[in-house]
Amino acid sequence: MRITQILNKQHLGWHFYKHWLVQGKAKIQDTGAEAVLTKHGIKVKDANKYMKDEYFKEIRVDETDRITVIGEKALEPIIDNFHERPLLTYGDENVLLEGLTQAKILTNTVQIQEGLPSTFHIKDIPKEINRRVKKAILGAHVFDAEQQKLAKIKDPEKPAWNFPRIYGITPERVFKLLITKLLNIIETSTNLTLVRERYLAENLYFSLPFERNGDLIQFQLLGDLVLLSEKPLSPITHEKTNEYELPNIFPIQPTITLNQTQNYDLETLYPIKKGAPKCHPHTLFINFNKETVKNLYEEKVTEEQIFGRTLLKTFTAAASYAKTQYGDAVKKLPTPVTLQAIQTDGQKFYFGVLQLNTLDVDSDQDRNIWYQTPALNLFSKCAYELGKPVLENYDRNVINHIVTFYNNV
Repeated sequence: MRITQILNKQHLGWHFYKHWLVQGKAKIQDTGAEAVLTKHGIKVKDANKYMKDEYFKEIRVDETDRITVIGEKALEPIIDNFHERPLLTYGDENVLLEGLTQAKILTNTVQIQEGLPSTFHIKDIPKEINRRVKKAILGAHVFDAEQQKLAKIKDPEKPAWNFPRIYGITPERVFKLLITKLLNIIETSTNLTLVRERYLAENLYFSLPFERNGDLIQFQLLGDLVLLSEKPLSPITHEKTNEYELPNIFPIQPTITLNQTQNYDLETLYPIKKGAPKCHPHTLFINFNKETVKNLYEEKVTEEQIFGRTLLKTFTAAASYAKTQYGDAVKKLPTPVTLQAIQTDGQKFYFGVLQLNTLDVDSDQDRNIWYQTPALNLFSKCAYELGKPVLENYDRNVINHIVTFYNNV
């Protein structure tokens, strides 16, 4: 018998047939796209509904390649919340180009003095509390057992250099652990009556639509941790603000770097029901994650932009609360709303206080008032060094400020 060459060929028709049988039994997998769209307020409809004869009776293509659909029913809009008028939005991962200066213009806010209000008396805490705070810092930054792949290390001087990946504690967990541990230390050394009036809530969502100079704007922002109270904070000052002028950034538009969309739902949302036992916002804790909060043009986020982010988040929470208390049509508030804010990346802390006097951002007679401190470093280094945990240059002034904010009524 003659040995012939083996032809390594396959019957493509047979394989296509078998593949068709297998894939014909495959189940449609949920990609999660519908859940994401629903979360952002975009309604999803069944595509099979639009493939019926009543929608597509006849399709004609003329000589100019123009398609004409002739049917008994007109096509319904796929996106129900589409609007002709564009909406300008600001999200949790955005920063303003001009930072705090631009934020003041958008929110009709002035800064009448440097630093915190004169009614805030920063007192030094006992040494025992400082010792516990140091343990809390190490516990949040070093001792926690979470080991997740952290973001890639980038060096502007070596843009092509591929650094080894590092495993450790994620910024979100560092923020949550640090703030909750510090508040726990404060509560164990504070008057129990005051502690019972406070409640710490997590991931509260605030939404505020408004018009400014003909532009439709909506802030939809997250309160990472929000300290609530049984009673609202007292107004700081009754000083008239019509003598103070807003900053001028001409020729730059105040709405620059805001995102524009035509697919939206306008909604005023304060997540705590009016009349709840602890419904008044007291202090807003904001997480600043360097990996997610970025400039539109990929430049490094400046301190001025971090201050602006603090003001916008505080304004959104305070204004949405004011509308639930006084109604959607309110402009000048009968009683000013005061809200404190602390933004941190786990090391640097930014303290601010807002007194909301009006929701009319175009008003010249009434303006909102903003107080803030310079950035304060809780420490300069907190890490393992030669196998030992090291905490260098701890600044107790930071915890002094947090205690003052907590005890403010």
